[in-house]
Amino acid sequence: MALALAACSGSNSTGSAAGAGPSSQAATTGGQAASGGSLSAAQAVRLAARQARTIRSYSIKLSTATTGAISDTVSGTMQLRVKPSLLAGMKLTIGASGVTQPVNEILTPKAAYIKLPGLGSPSKPWIRLSLTGGNATGAAIGQLLRAIETSNPQNQTEMLTASKDLHKTGTQIINGIPTTRYTGSYSIRAALRQLPAGLRKLSGAAITSLGVSTVHFTIWIDGQHQTRKIVTVESGNGATITSRLQVFAINQPVHVALPPASQVGPAPAALKNAT
Repeated sequence: MALALAACSGSNSTGSAAGAGPSSQAATTGGQAASGGSLSAAQAVRLAARQARTIRSYSIKLSTATTGAISDTVSGTMQLRVKPSLLAGMKLTIGASGVTQPVNEILTPKAAYIKLPGLGSPSKPWIRLSLTGGNATGAAIGQLLRAIETSNPQNQTEMLTASKDLHKTGTQIINGIPTTRYTGSYSIRAALRQLPAGLRKLSGAAITSLGVSTVHFTIWIDGQHQTRKIVTVESGNGATITSRLQVFAINQPVHVALPPASQVGPAPAALKNAT
């Protein structure tokens, strides 16, 4: 899990990518009531999933902590452009066995650029993984893309609509925005059916290998039916994974510059052949 998230640690587009429209954060401040009112919990989450389909870009804070048989942490920020094409970028800190290290990544439709201590060289700190060509690199990139897709608030919220025990648990201010809090759980099998076929196929085997069958969650939704925060807890194979995702900007411009060619080297063979 930590490796997959680490691989997803890039920034956004080749040069620049702009999310259209004003930030919905501004629209939700000014005293508007949080999402809820007469809506049932299931209706509120379905509306949030529907609203998420219209979003072009997000800025996200995220963290994942694994305890039990495995112990590691991942935390950082992500800029994600969903439309017109998926472009994502992360700056993360990964911790395992008492050691922490930074990871940076830039993902474009054709390649992923990764900067991880010990992976490149002093003169070429970035490595490039091709997303095209149909070679062995595709296996490693498949994990990359799955991690990014499942960090997408749209896909996260879609999966939550599979819950059969959703209930409202109160209200809360998140990043200055009034929200309503809902709690529930869902089965992995039912949740995967909410995802697009390609992502469902990509995610299914990886999730099954973790031995997770049920996910418990809490979601915070604002007055514009926007997802503002999601916390999930999943257990399997002797480990518990707690993930936190908080949205702090919506539909704001996303800008990223690719590393200079002089600082980019080829991916090590071991990473290319990873499965």
